[in-house]
Amino acid sequence: MEQHVPSGILGMTEPELYGYLKDLLHEEASEAAEESGESVEDELESAGFAAAGAASTYAIKLIMANNAFLTRQLLDLGLIDAANDAGE
Repeated sequence: MEQHVPSGILGMTEPELYGYLKDLLHEEASEAAEESGESVEDELESAGFAAAGAASTYAIKLIMANNAFLTRQLLDLGLIDAANDAGE
């Protein structure tokens, strides 16, 4: 992939994706806590949720790379404007 990546790529930003992941894990941990009787915090610290969180960080990196690639392709094709993409 090219070194130049537009500043305003398509899709959620990386912090937004991590925030969404945190919300999803918390929601799932809440459901698991209701079933197990454990606290949400204990569920989040369990091996299963730790593994899900760790695996999801790799997925977020892939999503970010794909979003940058798609944005670059659309810019190169002239289908989106770099000024509009950057929020200018």
